[in-house]
Amino acid sequence: MTEMMKNIKKAIVLMMFAALSVTAIGCAKDEGPLPISEMARAQAEGIVSGISNTDDASSAELHAMEEADVKAFFKDYGYSIEGKTFLNGLDGWLGLKEEFGQVQSISDPQMSSDKDTVTALFIVKGSTRDGKITVIMDKNNKITSITTSADYTLGEDMEKAGLNTVLGMGTTFVILIFLSLIISLFELLPGNGGRKTKEAEKSTPVDNVVSQIAEREELAGDDALVAVITAAIAAYEGGASAGSAGGDGFVVRSIRRHY
Repeated sequence: MTEMMKNIKKAIVLMMFAALSVTAIGCAKDEGPLPISEMARAQAEGIVSGISNTDDASSAELHAMEEADVKAFFKDYGYSIEGKTFLNGLDGWLGLKEEFGQVQSISDPQMSSDKDTVTALFIVKGSTRDGKITVIMDKNNKITSITTSADYTLGEDMEKAGLNTVLGMGTTFVILIFLSLIISLFELLPGNGGRKTKEAEKSTPVDNVVSQIAEREELAGDDALVAVITAAIAAYEGGASAGSAGGDGFVVRSIRRHY
């Protein structure tokens, strides 16, 4: 009995160790890149071959179909891809096809992966320039993205950047000129002109009142000065016969105004 218990304990310990080992391996697998299967490679090659051999007429027929029908069409041939994903990838290829000139070759896929996706990169050789087609798949080998890009020289990239800058600045200036024209038109509105006329009419009486008050103050100052001078002269003449002092002892002196 004791020996049996020891064997059971050993078995339990071994099972626990095995479970921990499997868990550790599973975790390490999740953290590492996804495995690249032959199915993923075959799917990428088939989709790129189909896109590169599709002309404008066939593209129009595919775009006339419902996205669900496009998906079902490829599913019948063993491809896992949404209809919208394929149509977008097809449009991207047709939009840049002329940039390549005469397509001379498309390379075998360069496969790579990370923990979430598998990527197939195809090199396009053209008579005018080269390019790339990139196919991305998820962990279930379902195609989620198809993109086409052309390789431009440094001079071409700088030329495009300069053109974009000029276009951006030109657009900004056009908008500013348009806004200035709109603001200038506000002055021609009937309500705006009437408002300025009323403000001018209101300001005119106020200016008149202020000028009249200033004139009255100047006249009042002159009248007071004349009265003082007249009184001084009269007193002086009256005191010339009676002496320098009047009967009441009031002495009149000359008044001199200081400026």
